[in-house]
Amino acid sequence: MKNFLYTLIILFTFNFTQAQEESVGNGATYIAVDYIKTVPGKNYGEILNTKWKKLAEKRIKDGTIVGWDAWWNMNSTDESNHDIMLVTLLRDIDSLNAGQGILQVFPEMTEDEVTAFRKKNRESRKIVNSTIFRVVDDYFKQDSVPNIAVINYMKVAPGDEFEYESMEKEYKSNVEDSPKAGWAVHKRVDRVGSNLGYNYVTVDFYNKMSEIMLERAPTWKMSEEFAQEYDKIQKLRKHVYSDTHWNFITLR
Repeated sequence: MKNFLYTLIILFTFNFTQAQEESVGNGATYIAVDYIKTVPGKNYGEILNTKWKKLAEKRIKDGTIVGWDAWWNMNSTDESNHDIMLVTLLRDIDSLNAGQGILQVFPEMTEDEVTAFRKKNRESRKIVNSTIFRVVDDYFKQDSVPNIAVINYMKVAPGDEFEYESMEKEYKSNVEDSPKAGWAVHKRVDRVGSNLGYNYVTVDFYNKMSEIMLERAPTWKMSEEFAQEYDKIQKLRKHVYSDTHWNFITLR
């Protein structure tokens, strides 16, 4: 009887954790990211909420995509390369461009209205870069998208990819007892080559800035064991830089 109850507990825990990951990532296997630089005074936020959000809602309803999020780069200035990050979640990479176009959701628009909208949209923002990632692994403590995402851009040397991914998957076990609300690791697949600035990202999710500071503010003395593990990690990848983003639109 004890063994039976123990098995039930294990199965419940596994299914609950799997459900949390499924609800946040919604079963996505690929993630498309657009980095946007808005033009002051051109009301891109209005366009985003009244037009592109509506299109994303329709694509989700049609099953073309499984999620769409908008994130604000909290450290952005006039000199920053982007201030908004748009994230599209996909189960099928071939559906990336399916169901696109403003007429998909506003079929009543005339040709002149579409032309005027496209001009207004172009003038309101610049797409700095577009990137595609394959989801390697993730883990979430909650069933909703956390408020904050710290994107860590990583450079992994050719030949070290498998060992690096294995190392990151082992790290997942540390998330439960950390201040993080979730964590993910993604492999860049839109471009390849030794001259890429990064080829992986890890994402640390939080709900409050104070949770980030619990990990960043203290200065710890490394134990000998931890120092050895840290050196191993550093040899596998280079941490290029990080950006912190606040979520302001989430669709599932």
